[in-house]
Amino acid sequence: MKSVIDTPLRGPWLREASPPGQRAPLLLTALQQPRLAGLDALRAIAVLLVIVNHLGPDRIGPVMVFDGSVGVELFFILSGFLITWLLLGEHERHGRIALGAFYQRRVARLLPASLAYVLVGMGLLALRGQEIPWGAVVSTLLYGTNYYQAFTGAASHYLSHCWSLAVEEQFYLVWPFLLAALLHRGHPPRQALAASIPLVWLYKAVLIFGFGVGEVYLYRALETRMDQLCAGCLLAVLLKTPRWRRHVEQLARWRWPLPALVAGVVLSTSLLRETGSVADQQLYAFALETVLLCALVPLVLIEARGRGALAAFLNAPVLVLIGQISYGMYLYHPFVVHPVHNAIVRLGGPPVLGIAAAVAVLIAVAWASFKWFEQPVRERLRPRQPSQ
Repeated sequence: MKSVIDTPLRGPWLREASPPGQRAPLLLTALQQPRLAGLDALRAIAVLLVIVNHLGPDRIGPVMVFDGSVGVELFFILSGFLITWLLLGEHERHGRIALGAFYQRRVARLLPASLAYVLVGMGLLALRGQEIPWGAVVSTLLYGTNYYQAFTGAASHYLSHCWSLAVEEQFYLVWPFLLAALLHRGHPPRQALAASIPLVWLYKAVLIFGFGVGEVYLYRALETRMDQLCAGCLLAVLLKTPRWRRHVEQLARWRWPLPALVAGVVLSTSLLRETGSVADQQLYAFALETVLLCALVPLVLIEARGRGALAAFLNAPVLVLIGQISYGMYLYHPFVVHPVHNAIVRLGGPPVLGIAAAVAVLIAVAWASFKWFEQPVRERLRPRQPSQ
């Protein structure tokens, strides 16, 4: 199979034009930037939700505030959105998607840190005389941790959290080829994506009610989490069209949609997912949260271009930094946050201080890795002639 698929631009769905003499709408302006303001803040929120949740706290009274599952959902949606947005942009400029270059960039971005994490963990376990989870090691290196856990019961160890990275990489192995094929045939991918999401929900319902499949599998398998990734992809496709951008712009004129969406996610996690049945969690809560989070993303992009307090928060340097190093923070956090948090608590410090210290140390570790390891290796491995 060729690594480059050439295809002419067809149809109005990819056009990015503004009326002559008029200032581009705020959302279009935000989407045309080299780096999308607001996405780093969302990544930062996602990774902090996961880390704080893994340290123990989740609720304030009856309200689920620190839900790591929402962080994972948000990561999936953002991954689908950003990858699709970049691929569509490449296709718009060149009439093609260079699949070989895409995968080379993915390897350069993700593999060095992941491989280093696995090897360092094995070394630490060997030094402590502890057993190395070889099955998990092999499945992590092959990006199959999610299915390994789904069929073995998801034991807790330093590689347990790598299941979500496996889901994303498996999706990346499929979606760019499908997108390139759809574009090559002149078919806008909107219909395929819009159909795939309810099909995933129907498939999960069959697994739950027809076969009694448990939460361990439903939570980790690619085909049961694919709706969130596809929803992010669909969002990217829709925001390529002026009509959908206008809908979002009109919604953003009101102040209530953004807080209402956040409140909807919190209510879903507090009432449906954490206290309900497997069906409540896997069907209704995840479906609702996927829709709410997808609606939230473009509103955040618009707000991040503004001048108010929310814009200042979304563009705060610390959130931007955390968003940029969120991959390393997520990857390394089992090595860092629990020892730091436990040390603070043993010394008599309050748990909240332990959490703050753990996050601060993790930021330092992930930043050092990003600056002195991941970025230099990435520059050496990335394509010499970028496709964009």
